[in-house]
Amino acid sequence: MTNFNLGTLSSTPSHFSFETPNSTDVYQFQINSTRNVNLSLNEISAGDDSDLRLFRDVNGNGVFDANDRADGLVASSLNSSNFDDSINVRAGAGTYFAEVSRFSGSGTVTYDLDWSATTPNSTSDFSNLLPKEFELGKLSGDVTRIGYISDKNTADVYHFSLENFQGVNITLSGLSDDADIRLIRDFNHNGRVEVGEEIARSIKSGITSDIISNTDKTGEYFLQVDQFKGSTNYTLTFDQFTTSFA
Repeated sequence: MTNFNLGTLSSTPSHFSFETPNSTDVYQFQINSTRNVNLSLNEISAGDDSDLRLFRDVNGNGVFDANDRADGLVASSLNSSNFDDSINVRAGAGTYFAEVSRFSGSGTVTYDLDWSATTPNSTSDFSNLLPKEFELGKLSGDVTRIGYISDKNTADVYHFSLENFQGVNITLSGLSDDADIRLIRDFNHNGRVEVGEEIARSIKSGITSDIISNTDKTGEYFLQVDQFKGSTNYTLTFDQFTTSFA
């Protein structure tokens, strides 16, 4: 097992690419106030399956020990194969351990780990990581997805693409508390939201539906659903339409 200290997380996303024969790697970090902790485990090598778990340092000794493993689990992402794993959770000030553990595979495994800690209840400090949590593929028709946002899952990310002569209108509805959406194009394909990559956002207050209309440029997109306040089920609708130009 290899241990790394990431220091104090901030809103600025950071990144680490790793090649390891280890079955488990642990990343220690701190947050100084209540934050939305965002973790993305991606680019896992083909034929391997690694999972992501977040633990709190429950006894405050700065060491990831049996007490933390038994009583400190905050969240986990256990997707199969080499699909991206992600954790987006509201957490209080303290020391935490992000564990990357191999579920299957042999030899050397490679992966990328991205992390940030953004401001809760903010319309300007969304999660800035882009794991492919929900893969919609090429939109050739209307798509509807049901989800849930809360303090234990503060963001969901949907990945899709548009081909020539295709467009889409996106609606977030069915809310019982406040959530928002924004549309992103990851132009440099690094899995992080950077300047100039946000295409549109809708941040209507309360339970009013959020809408992003008339997206019609060919390419790949990420749609984020972000918690603003409380917990809510949601319905996310991708209304695909045909355009007259490529």
